[in-house]
Amino acid sequence: MYSIGIYMDPINEIDFSKDSTVAIIKNLQRKAKIKLIIPDSINYDSNNVFGSLCDLEIISLKKKKYVQKNSKRMNLNKLDCIFFRKDPPVDQKYISILQMLRELEYQDTFVINSPESLIRFNEKILGCQLSMPKIPTIISSNSKQINNFLKLHGVIVLKPMNLMGGQGIIKLSLSDDSKYLISSYIQNNGIIMAQKYLNEIKNGDNRIIIYNGIVEKNILTRYPPEGDFIANLANGGMYEIKTLKKKYLPNLEKVASYLKYHGIFFAGVDMIGDYITEINITSPTGIQQIGNRLPSKIANELIKNIDGYYT
Repeated sequence: MYSIGIYMDPINEIDFSKDSTVAIIKNLQRKAKIKLIIPDSINYDSNNVFGSLCDLEIISLKKKKYVQKNSKRMNLNKLDCIFFRKDPPVDQKYISILQMLRELEYQDTFVINSPESLIRFNEKILGCQLSMPKIPTIISSNSKQINNFLKLHGVIVLKPMNLMGGQGIIKLSLSDDSKYLISSYIQNNGIIMAQKYLNEIKNGDNRIIIYNGIVEKNILTRYPPEGDFIANLANGGMYEIKTLKKKYLPNLEKVASYLKYHGIFFAGVDMIGDYITEINITSPTGIQQIGNRLPSKIANELIKNIDGYYT
């Protein structure tokens, strides 16, 4: 039986009824021993990466019942797999953790999603690069460039580069104080992304789950709260489950192949209309809402990956 280490946000703070990680763990534990890596316990020492781990068993998602026991410090390269599921912000601490886990990759420990790729790719830039067609976009810390972009498109959205769940995203129209707002936004966030505002958001923001190169056909369509434009569930958005339109499948299969090639086992592609707006590769969510035995499918594919890695 494989031993799988889970690096995630503190489990006592997780909403078991919605969280994707615990749903996957509950299915993984049928075929593997689950070890919870205690946050902030990882350290790099003489070419080895150590951490404090405890045995974890998820008893019930509905009742948020779980058991932790047998805490001990160990070399993380003794694990068969590490499943990295830490939420952003992707700040210096986040990058440092990934750099330590990348050392385990170099020691031939199976880590997913690949720390090398998590360091390499920005979720918002990756979405922009793989979208077909492209959203008019500029990435800059130059307020004059952003202001010219606003004049060109009339209405834009400004996005921080390393947050999640719609945090910090604002909609901006050309006005007397737009120059000040742009300068202030850059001052607070550094390099930012500006994109043309997509009116298609009124028809929802679609989350498509990709795992092990497989595009899940059931998708989560999220709708913004009244008077808002951010559809993330964390922002109070409503949702319904739909079937992916066939016209999007060819490009999404190319995206899935690209992600798999780069060691991205589990991702969430966000689309508004025909456009990919972001590809969440750090901690995509939505699988409990989508259902269709998706947590079980992802767990089974993860075990297949471990089998293939060590044979």
